[in-house]
Amino acid sequence: MMEQAVCHLNIVGFKAAVAAKKDGRLKGRPYVIAGSSGGRSLALDCSPEAIRQGVSPGMTLALAHRRIKDLIVLPPDIPAYELMNAGIEKVASRYAPVWENDRAGNLYLDITGTSSLFGPPVDCSCRVLRDILNETGISPAAAVACNKLVSKVATRAIRPVGLIQIQAGTEADFLKHQDVRLLPGMGRSLLKTAEVTGIREIGEIAALSQAEALSLFGKSGILLRNMALGIDLSPVENLRGNRGIAQSADFNEDIIDEEKIMAAMEVLSERGGLKMRNGKLGMMSMRLTVIYSDGLEAHGFEKTKRLLVTDSEIMQAACNLYKKTAVRRIRIKSVKLGFEDLMPLGYQPDLFEPETETKNRRLQEAVDRIQNRFGEGKVTRGRSLINSK
Repeated sequence: MMEQAVCHLNIVGFKAAVAAKKDGRLKGRPYVIAGSSGGRSLALDCSPEAIRQGVSPGMTLALAHRRIKDLIVLPPDIPAYELMNAGIEKVASRYAPVWENDRAGNLYLDITGTSSLFGPPVDCSCRVLRDILNETGISPAAAVACNKLVSKVATRAIRPVGLIQIQAGTEADFLKHQDVRLLPGMGRSLLKTAEVTGIREIGEIAALSQAEALSLFGKSGILLRNMALGIDLSPVENLRGNRGIAQSADFNEDIIDEEKIMAAMEVLSERGGLKMRNGKLGMMSMRLTVIYSDGLEAHGFEKTKRLLVTDSEIMQAACNLYKKTAVRRIRIKSVKLGFEDLMPLGYQPDLFEPETETKNRRLQEAVDRIQNRFGEGKVTRGRSLINSK
């Protein structure tokens, strides 16, 4: 059986790196990318100089400005990110039949079986790095391993630049003494558990029994233990085009009661929002289809001015779009709500996009934890219960 080879490219501070490439005057200066300049907004990405001075992704701008008085705040530049991703994918397509790009600075190339064309996996990765630097001006860190997980931990270990190869069969040895914070999926709550129990290295999780892993980390325990052992069966998947999430509601009988329709829209917003946030994504576009009792359809589409993440802002946008779209005063058979132009949040999964107040963000995190643990609908808004009566 052919040995799998995965190359992971890690562009540290992707949004900040693109900004510096676009504007050379930013070189060596402290700056962050944020959705607005308000003090409660969060830094999405930071320049190396800002990080050296104590600012990090997910930090409020108010705190960041206290640490760096002359901090520059830049808005996200989505067209520039798309252009950079297109350039990187152009290089990837030369060397790998399958690649996976999260469009936030992480690209996986499945280079299994390409040795006859481009040499051993590490040589192929060298070519990829060379071409990306020459064609985009960006210099990622790269790692070659037998799976996505190990290659990602490896680039985190050597970033911001460099190339490393983890030989097949040595995955557990490599991971053993790596900082537990490098393990994908270790959010704030899991890191807190690890800190309280004195776990500092990935190998300490690998050494746990299944019962111990479950006891310490709950339902995530077994998965974390397998990851700590370097086990990852997830394939490299092409994710070209806009990823989307769609939810629909079919009414038992055709209705015209706007209160009930709005309740259905809120349920769709909650379900889609939870799925989106679990994928560490936010949304830039919303699409709505309304099917009337006579079979005719109405379609609405809205491009948002910023990334939408929390249920409250998604619901507001969905209700506004419905009012613009459903202008006929006849009964409705069903509604379908779609989230499009999904973008990675670009920082820890338990932190949310700017414009969301800290209090609302924490409330959303708590609701998501309950939904993920006990199932959808265990916590919902009162109006959403109307259709269940």
